[in-house]
Amino acid sequence: MAQYVVAYAAGRPFARIDDEITDRNREWVAARRAAGDSPLRWIDPAVGLVRTDFDALAAWAEGRGSDG
Repeated sequence: MAQYVVAYAAGRPFARIDDEITDRNREWVAARRAAGDSPLRWIDPAVGLVRTDFDALAAWAEGRGSDG
């Protein structure tokens, strides 16, 4: 499924938050995107998003600055 997200992003930075992220997804995205450009964050489906997820995503977005 990572290929569809990458295609939709069309070169724009993105963060994917999902409970079905696999090593294969990470490898596929890493081979096609700049490091840190598109983090894939696994979420435990039994717990959902927690504070550390929001903090990590906010830090990533803030680090993007005016790039996107």
